[in-house]
Amino acid sequence: MNKLITISSALLTVAAVKAQTPNIVFILADDLGYGDISAFNPESKIHTPNIDKLAEHGIAFTDAHASSALSTPSRYSLLTGRYPWRTKLKRGGLDGDSPAMIDPERRTIAQMFSANGYNTACIGKWHLGWDWGYTNNGRSMKDIDFSLPIKNGPTDRGFDYYFGIPASLDISPYVYVENNKATSIPDHVIEPQKKNLALLMHGGMAGADFKPEECFPNIIRHSLNYINEQKDSKKPFFLYLPITAPHTPILPSKEFQGKTSIGPYGDFVVMIDDMVRQIVKTLKKNKQLDNTIIVFASDNGCAGYIGVKDMEKKGHFPSYIYRGYKSDIYEGGHRIPLIVSWKGKYGKETNNSLVSLIDFYATFAQMLNHNLETEEAVDSYSMWPILSKKGASARKDLVHEAGEGYLSLRTSQLKLVFYGGSGGFSYPVKPSDVEKFPPMQLFDIVKDPSEKENIIGDKRYENEVKEMKRAMKQYVENGRSTPGEKVSNDTKNSWNQVKIFMQEEEGI
Repeated sequence: MNKLITISSALLTVAAVKAQTPNIVFILADDLGYGDISAFNPESKIHTPNIDKLAEHGIAFTDAHASSALSTPSRYSLLTGRYPWRTKLKRGGLDGDSPAMIDPERRTIAQMFSANGYNTACIGKWHLGWDWGYTNNGRSMKDIDFSLPIKNGPTDRGFDYYFGIPASLDISPYVYVENNKATSIPDHVIEPQKKNLALLMHGGMAGADFKPEECFPNIIRHSLNYINEQKDSKKPFFLYLPITAPHTPILPSKEFQGKTSIGPYGDFVVMIDDMVRQIVKTLKKNKQLDNTIIVFASDNGCAGYIGVKDMEKKGHFPSYIYRGYKSDIYEGGHRIPLIVSWKGKYGKETNNSLVSLIDFYATFAQMLNHNLETEEAVDSYSMWPILSKKGASARKDLVHEAGEGYLSLRTSQLKLVFYGGSGGFSYPVKPSDVEKFPPMQLFDIVKDPSEKENIIGDKRYENEVKEMKRAMKQYVENGRSTPGEKVSNDTKNSWNQVKIFMQEEEGI
């Protein structure tokens, strides 16, 4: 009898969780610019009606950012609620054979959802490293034994199900991994494609079932299948959907080719928009839509090397009014389109709060009444007061990271860059060019959102600069930027990109 009561109680608890908590579909585009979405850029040459409809039933955040202007560190922050520069990765991203970046002891947002009664899945691009199986004690890509299971991948980081690729679509090995096994053994080589940057492929071994042009469609198909599988589940679900578009190689399917006036990149974005249509249609058909939060975002800004100059000549600006592109410390590198949509809860709202992808960990934790542990989501500020219409985010400032690891600190008005250059791909990049400029940059983002005038030499801002440097130093030393017990970074508190504010100099 007691056993029956226990089972009945457990079923009631699961049913209660299902009734009280929404499903989450988190769509993370790859290298999509703020100005690519017509809901954010009225002058966009790409029409995105389905993404715009999310905004009609949601909140469009106009001052939202990735923690980094590059893929790997940005994704790390989303899943851990922690700034990526606290790890050993101080610049750049990972390769397809890089070891796992997320420490086994570091809790992820997927583990948090799982602990609170959710089914969890990741479908798409991982790009956070995992541990391949090797032959003959090897450690190079040629030594990978693709018949062996991977370790420390998504299914070891809180996801019940995974289907996707190791890194970006232009990085080998080109294989699908389902849960912890490659779906096929590499049997051919994809040759490098570097002359046409829009079709960029670094080249390398590829699985027998892998064709680059089929990758994004396969991700869409698996995501729709997963949503359908959850239709009769007693538990809510969290689907993290890091898609491969519109990152290079830019490969829109045949039915989307020629849909825009700006070429394949625009067509690829239209394909993303159609994916959103399919997801919403599936949720609606399954009567899941009204109890599903859909988040739509990008991991960083548009890649400037895929032909943006030609697009700009045609009147399309992927970074909108903002300076720079992917990898740059400037706004175009990390300011992203962000929509949180929940049919019946919101109605075409706009919010200009300073928010980040890093904030979703604390946001969903608060939604679930989950108490964060000391080393959990140490840089994440909850947006739930905004989403529940009960208040505002407590976030007062936000750290951005360039591709080369240089940092900036942003407040509601000012942005202090702790470097004289872009830290990415845009001018100034070469050391000889950077040396021509002051060692730091200061912009009034309210008055000068395009970051045209560096006001670091304006003495009226001396106190603000001192305070921002002091705050940044404290965030490094405390191992966190949220209130709480001091914790440790993964490395010592001194590395090249932070010296400018960590060294106490006379007059600072």
